[in-house]
Amino acid sequence: MSSFKRAITSIKRQPIKNGVLLLVIFILGTSISAAISVRSAIIATEEAVMMRVPAVSATYLDSGGKGLELGVAPWDPSVWGDDRPTANHISAVGQLPYVRAYDFYLINLRLHSPDLEWAVPHIDESRLSYLVIPRVDQALGGIRHLGDNVSAELFPVRGVNNPDITDIESGLLSLASGRTFSVDEIENGDKVAVVSQGFATYNNLYIGATLPLHSAVHSNSLVTSLLDEQFMVYHEILEFEIIGIFDVANGFNYENYQDSTSLVPVEEFAQLHNRIYMPFILADTIVRTQAEAGMSVLDESIWTEAIFLLYDPRDLSVFTEAAEALLPDFWSVADLSGSFDGVISSMDTMLEIADLTLLLAVGATIITLTLTIILFLRDRKHEIGIYMALGDRKSKILFQFLTEIFFVATIGIAFALFVGNFLSDNISRNMFEQTLVERDQVSISSVHRLNQLPWELIIFDPAEMPLEEVVEMYDTSLDAGGVTAFIGVSFIVILISTIAPIMLIVKLEPRKVLL
Repeated sequence: MSSFKRAITSIKRQPIKNGVLLLVIFILGTSISAAISVRSAIIATEEAVMMRVPAVSATYLDSGGKGLELGVAPWDPSVWGDDRPTANHISAVGQLPYVRAYDFYLINLRLHSPDLEWAVPHIDESRLSYLVIPRVDQALGGIRHLGDNVSAELFPVRGVNNPDITDIESGLLSLASGRTFSVDEIENGDKVAVVSQGFATYNNLYIGATLPLHSAVHSNSLVTSLLDEQFMVYHEILEFEIIGIFDVANGFNYENYQDSTSLVPVEEFAQLHNRIYMPFILADTIVRTQAEAGMSVLDESIWTEAIFLLYDPRDLSVFTEAAEALLPDFWSVADLSGSFDGVISSMDTMLEIADLTLLLAVGATIITLTLTIILFLRDRKHEIGIYMALGDRKSKILFQFLTEIFFVATIGIAFALFVGNFLSDNISRNMFEQTLVERDQVSISSVHRLNQLPWELIIFDPAEMPLEEVVEMYDTSLDAGGVTAFIGVSFIVILISTIAPIMLIVKLEPRKVLL
């Protein structure tokens, strides 16, 4: 009789013992199944949450944090004032394998016009902090005009080096009409511009239209009129061709600023709707011309910042570490992964519990199954001795008993898979929700977190995710990965638990087994 037939016959003749073995495997397998289901659900949920984070990172001056690390007083700008990223620094970071697109841009350049007006986006003041509402108009007036001057409006300029404009590639903006820059336009510093839809509509501008902007330098810093030639030491009217018009992808994120007393988010949002994009070389030339006219001295690396668009938001942490190694000492990169720190921390805690449960379940299963199989084999050692005395090869005996155990185990594992998954969904979901609630009660508010980020990055912020939405994403449903992991772990555990006791008996001589 073949080993397989003997195994099936043995199972039929000993239904009680095999039933006990089936029950043991089912109970222990259920705990393994539940642990793997919870672990898979947490990993999947954490990845889903991370995918909500914009895959965007931006440089910023971390004089405080880096200063403390280097033993330098963070309030002393003479130490870090000239420590600025150059184009070579940004290019080196941009070549990292995590980066899909990047750009370095010139900041703090404003041009004015007596004929054009701001397109002020609608902001529902009733949804802002009551401490902010009275100052909104005053704040917007402060960035639109110079002092009390209302004869001309200031427009924020963004000199970019990426022809495709990283703000558009990242999804912050969308190209409504026209095009972005060509490589030649970027390299030559041509007088071309991309403006917002609101700004273009409000000022009756269109693709191909000429955009006149004034560049001026005044001898008196207290001047209140941008057009007052009495204090003007330099004045030039620059004409740009509008080649593209963009839309702002999202509205103002009220959830982030309900308790904020800062007006900067409102100002940044309004400026985004009036931002004028032009080639970096052109913006750089304008700044240096103004500086020369005003008898100012600029070093070779004027103040620039950079933004990086990654392929995958899950790479943000490793990108940060790699980027900081390439940037000057006092500079770092920031991202918005902190938006979900409380959620991720809660899930990491749950993952540690699931890993520990899985480890204990596997250990308990190996020990329990090993002892159970040893007891069963002791009752059948005479049967084993007879097989050996009749000349059966040890491999044939081993195969028979492995067949018996794996046949029973397969049935137990199949039931354990579904029962464990069902129990894990009911038990772990409540635990997961409770962990999130407790974590949320002690988490740092988004307002405090946002105050530590570059303002350029904040307009990407997705806001904190409601707990109900996170719980809804938590799904312990069986998938191919979870089923494969459970089956693989289960059969490895059963194999380890089975081979050890069988080998102990198979190594004996037939005469010793029969005694």
